Amino acid sequence: MLGQVLVNGLLQGGFYACIGVSFSIVFGIMKIINLAQGTQVILGAYITYAASHLLGLDPFFTLPLSIIGLFILGYMIQKYLINLVAKGGLIITSLLTFGLNLILINIALLIWKADFRGTNPWYMGMSFEVAGVTIPYVRLLIFVIAILFTIVLELFFRKTETGNSIRATALNPKAAQLMGIDIGKTYCLTFAISSALGGAMGTLFILAKPISPFTGGDFLIILFSVAILGGLGSIPGALLAGIVLGMVESFSTMFFGIAFQNVVLNLVFILILIFLPTGFMGKRFYG
Repeated sequence: MLGQVLVNGLLQGGFYACIGVSFSIVFGIMKIINLAQGTQVILGAYITYAASHLLGLDPFFTLPLSIIGLFILGYMIQKYLINLVAKGGLIITSLLTFGLNLILINIALLIWKADFRGTNPWYMGMSFEVAGVTIPYVRLLIFVIAILFTIVLELFFRKTETGNSIRATALNPKAAQLMGIDIGKTYCLTFAISSALGGAMGTLFILAKPISPFTGGDFLIILFSVAILGGLGSIPGALLAGIVLGMVESFSTMFFGIAFQNVVLNLVFILILIFLPTGFMGKRFYG
């Protein structure tokens, strides 16, 4: 029983880590709270739903579609909306993303209505056992893909010229601009990467659970928790925070029931911040 709870928490934590990273890089690098991030994740899920039902594609094979689609959407949002009001500060950009979130929800309602939608590939119920612990194939694949995305993104930021430009912009935008970095394009690319990662997580999410246009709101507490507990902008920190939250959720459900799941999550969140106010791997660089 304990082994099953540990595995469930680990598998869920990998997904939380990656979805938290998609929020954290915008929050930590651009100082923008993207309140539409959860709904962008759901749009990625809807792309998978449409492609699998209309084109007959396997949900996993729709990952490139959701990534490309949300990358383009994110780039356009940053270029033609957020960049125009970025100098207004955190409150203005937060209000903008809040309004954008309402628009995206209503577009989803117009197209797909309020009904729950899901995918049901032929391998959905398949699993295997290790030492008495049942591991579903789909959940394991979701975990592996989410962790791979997280690792690749970390390598991108640290090992590529574009990634270093983004990090330099986060550290000191004025100095980065003097070094020839186009701040506007860098912000567009950062937001687009965040949206693309969110779209990919939407594809993975709809493989596990059905979605509606309002499901994105359920992600907000996870997005904030992973981003803040991990340390703003820290991808390894987000990975650790996601695993911790997944474990807490799994054990709280086991001992207290699903009704107290969010209560326990919030208590753990508060306790960690009391003793680690910058999160697990927070640095002044990102603050």
